[in-house]
Amino acid sequence: MTRLIFINGTMGAGKTAVCRLLQNKLPANVFLDGDDVWNMRPFTVNGATKEMVLSNIGAVLENFLAIGQFDNALFCWVMHEREIVDDILSRLKTPFDFRFFTLTCEKAALRARLEKDIAAGTRTRGIIARSAERAEHYRNMGSEIIDTTHLTAEETAAQIAAKLLNEDFTAKAFAALPAEAKVIREEVFVREQGFCEEFDERDKKSRHVVLYYRQNPAGTCRFFADEGGWHIGRVALLQKYRGLHAGERLMRFAEEQVRAAGGRQISLDAQVRAAGFYEKCGYSPAGEIFEEEGCPHKRMIKKL
Repeated sequence: MTRLIFINGTMGAGKTAVCRLLQNKLPANVFLDGDDVWNMRPFTVNGATKEMVLSNIGAVLENFLAIGQFDNALFCWVMHEREIVDDILSRLKTPFDFRFFTLTCEKAALRARLEKDIAAGTRTRGIIARSAERAEHYRNMGSEIIDTTHLTAEETAAQIAAKLLNEDFTAKAFAALPAEAKVIREEVFVREQGFCEEFDERDKKSRHVVLYYRQNPAGTCRFFADEGGWHIGRVALLQKYRGLHAGERLMRFAEEQVRAAGGRQISLDAQVRAAGFYEKCGYSPAGEIFEEEGCPHKRMIKKL
């Protein structure tokens, strides 16, 4: 089911910039700015044009939901009254999960942002008074309020993404290789990277981790004890979930499992091209580079 994310706030709060950045932080998403269906010359506000805009918004959002190919649908608009939000939602027929964020900003900071836009020619001076008046309407929206006064658009987007992704990603450990892990490893290591000898006897003595994004398998790894301690391997993440810090979540969960089993050190054999990722996870090189199926690897170690 697609998650529909509304972001509202007065003019200058940063809605559009935040949504565009969120597109790089959430998987499989699509974005509509309410102003895109309100862009007319001359700008005319009356009963007919208001209904046209709401109808257009409802139609586009319904199409986003009905196609069933997006995990997240982003929508931003001023929406200074809860009735506007409810009107739009009432026009949607396809079931969805709903999250609602309101961006607020202190008056001085809001004015400074709008002054920059006026100087750049993207807004007219009357926007300051209109925005200040609208700002008073956002106190009781039933939304999650984020004060952006001291945040950049990037920081605001990161905060929202963290809230959503922390809820979305879960992980589970299995005593035997589950079907989900096998599918992920075949996709990443066999079809994508061209390895032939993917499954081996170590799978039988390993515990396997599957990372899920909203109940959908996203990544996997295995861990096992050997003479040198504990070892993590076959770390794989489906392409659509890369760039979301999902790999770090997968590694942390596996490390927690090892720690709970009494492990105090973990080793892994990293592809050299992925060594930077493991360094960010706290692993250090420990040995010479070697090849496995023609791919250079190096041993890395982390103390828990």
